[in-house]
Amino acid sequence: MTTDPYGTPPADSNYGAPPPNYDLPPGDPGFYGPPDRSEAASKKLAAGITGILLGTFGVHKFILNYTTAGAIMLAVSVATLVLGFATCGITLPAAGIMGIIGLIEGIIYLTKSDEEFYQTYMLGKKEWF
Repeated sequence: MTTDPYGTPPADSNYGAPPPNYDLPPGDPGFYGPPDRSEAASKKLAAGITGILLGTFGVHKFILNYTTAGAIMLAVSVATLVLGFATCGITLPAAGIMGIIGLIEGIIYLTKSDEEFYQTYMLGKKEWF
């Protein structure tokens, strides 16, 4: 007896059924749960200090995994510094604006409580101010 390869599958098969749902255990690679509260305090301190000292280049954004915002700050700062040499410093105030933004954000990060910082920047993913 031959079976038709294009025929209807037997009624008792799992043909076409989605794979069974299962959850990965916490800590498993590929498990993306909420960020750990214990790293909020260390990220808060690191992001606050780098925001104050290296805010022009967006380093504090990269620490918080805000890569798009960090890349924007870095690109604006590098572009204005490069253009600053070509234009005898006319564009340099734009890099200063990035520095002021970094300074303000660094101060904001450091003045928030650990719980507020966790809720706002790690869970809420608020990228600017």
